[in-house]
Amino acid sequence: MVCRAVDSVLNQTYRNMEVIVVDDSSPSFAQRAEVERSVRSASDTILYLKHERCQGACAARNTGLRYAKGYYVGFLDDDDEWMPEKTEEQLKGFSNDDIALVYSKYIIIDDDRHIEYMHSPRNESGYVFDKLLKTNFIGSTSNALIRKECIIEVGAFDVLMESSQDYDLWIRLSMKYPVNYIDAVLLRYHMHSGQRITTDAERKIRGSRRLLSKYNAYYSRNKYAWYKQCVGLQSHYLRAYGRKKAFGLWIRCVGKCPGELWVNFKQLVKILFGSRLYDGVTAWIYRKKR
Repeated sequence: MVCRAVDSVLNQTYRNMEVIVVDDSSPSFAQRAEVERSVRSASDTILYLKHERCQGACAARNTGLRYAKGYYVGFLDDDDEWMPEKTEEQLKGFSNDDIALVYSKYIIIDDDRHIEYMHSPRNESGYVFDKLLKTNFIGSTSNALIRKECIIEVGAFDVLMESSQDYDLWIRLSMKYPVNYIDAVLLRYHMHSGQRITTDAERKIRGSRRLLSKYNAYYSRNKYAWYKQCVGLQSHYLRAYGRKKAFGLWIRCVGKCPGELWVNFKQLVKILFGSRLYDGVTAWIYRKKR
C-alpha cells in the first residue's frame, strides 16, 4: 500500500514537487526496513524520515510539514492514492491568495467487498465555517491541497485528537479563510478491514468529544450542529458501551432536535435491533424499489 501511495504522487502530471515520507511505525514493526528499502528505491528524490517511536498520524503529518519547502502541501495516507492530475487540477482552485484549501470529489473503494463508488461532497466554497460545523463535507486528509502558511497559522494538526483529526483542521482553517471546491474526481480512498481510526469506536468517541469541547462556544449556540455531530456517534456508543448508553445519547439528540423524526426513528431502530439488521433491511428495500 505504501508503494502504491508513493507511486501515485511520483506520477503526478504536475512535476514541481517534493515527496516526503514519514515513517511513524514502531521500531519493532517487522517490515519496517523492507518498507524503507521499497520507498527509497522508488525514487532517490524522496525524503524519508523515521520517528524513533510511534507518535500517531498527527505528529507524523506535522513532521512532514516542518520539512516541507513548498508553498502548498498535500497529505496522503498510506492506504489511499491520488489521481495523476490531482495536484495540477487543485492548484487551479487557488484563484486568489485568500483561499486556504481546495478539495474535490473522490472514489471510495471497499477493498474487502471489491466494490467502488464515487463520492461527491457538497459543492461548498467560500467561508464555510458554519456549514462545516454540522458535517465534514471536505472529507479525509488525503483529499485536500492546502496553502502551507495557512496550516501553520492555525497551529497545524492537534496531536491530542484521536480521531476527526482532518475535520478539526478544516474547522480551524475555515474560521479564518475561504475554501474552494473542484468538480473533479481526484482521489481513490480505500476502505478495508483491520485497524483504522474510522472503525475504532472508542477513539471515534474520544475524538468527537474533544471536537465538541474545543468548539463548545459555537456548538452551544447552534443546537442543530451539535445534533448532527452527536447523532452519528450513536452507532459508536452502541459498539463501545452497549445499548443503554447509546439510548441515553439518542434521548439527548431527540431533546435537541425533536423535529428530525425520520433520522431519530432510524437511529432508534439501529440501537434496538443493531446496525447490521438495519443495513440489511435497508439494502433489501432498496433492491425491491429498483
